[in-house]
Amino acid sequence: MAEAAAAHAEHHGDMEKTYMKVFGVLVICTAVSFITVSPIWFMSHQAGHTLVMIVAVLKAVLVAMFFMHLKYDWNKLYFMIVPCLVVGTVLCCALLPDITFSQTRITNFGEPPPAATVNP
Repeated sequence: MAEAAAAHAEHHGDMEKTYMKVFGVLVICTAVSFITVSPIWFMSHQAGHTLVMIVAVLKAVLVAMFFMHLKYDWNKLYFMIVPCLVVGTVLCCALLPDITFSQTRITNFGEPPPAATVNP
């Protein structure tokens, strides 16, 4: 039992320092996100939105890798994520013709509807 605990500790190492470093990065990323919506932001709104999205992805990756321990289970996770990405891409490509050509089936697109006729 003691050997298993030692092997587990050796595999993960001293995680408290790592958690504090990740926490510091998350705090800095949150501050950057708040700065982009404050009056001191000097760039355009689009640049701010882009930066917030990049920061959000970085924060999600850090939380998933370190706090959810996915960094150590990547081999298992790889076989779950990659097939989903492949199936999603194939599905988008398969449905693209329906999305693209659906407007061409309407013959009177953009014209007003015909007037209703009343039979006496």
